[in-house]
Amino acid sequence: MFNRFCVALAFVCSSALAVTPAVAEEAVAEEAKAEERPNDTLIEKLQGRWEIVAGVNQGRTLADFEVEGTYVTISINRIVSYDRDDQQRFRAVYRIDSSTDPVQITMTSVPKLARPSKIDPPPKPETAVAEGIIRFDNAHRWTLCYALEGADRPTEFKSPRGSKNMLLTLERKPGDPVPDVLTTNETN
Repeated sequence: MFNRFCVALAFVCSSALAVTPAVAEEAVAEEAKAEERPNDTLIEKLQGRWEIVAGVNQGRTLADFEVEGTYVTISINRIVSYDRDDQQRFRAVYRIDSSTDPVQITMTSVPKLARPSKIDPPPKPETAVAEGIIRFDNAHRWTLCYALEGADRPTEFKSPRGSKNMLLTLERKPGDPVPDVLTTNETN
């Protein structure tokens, strides 16, 4: 009886030990995947609703009333800005390049979703490309500096007078969800 118990205990222990390396290998593999895809981690950090708390437009500091109530929502590949009346102001798809310092972002504007016409084909959208840089100040605050259409990507987080740079500081408010971008104020 004692021998059977020892054999059973040895089997259980060896099974438990056999699982532990497999779990450890899986964790190491997940860590390696995250290192191979640094943009995925950064994109995950960007997702959500962010209030614009400060800004500089081509050297002019934006007044509180200009940024109050404005926000952006970011999903896996889309960034949408809204004014204080929850009206969409800008929509773009974006790409992140975290292999650079500072991290680069390229935003390409896209039109609002429109209902297709049964008669006329939809018009070709005009797109604008804004190239910028981003940095996280902490988990709930980041800075975006981007050049307006036709200007070179900024290399510093500055928006001097005479430049075509926009500098925005954004904060995540705890509990802010990402609105459903397909239904929020886009049917108007």
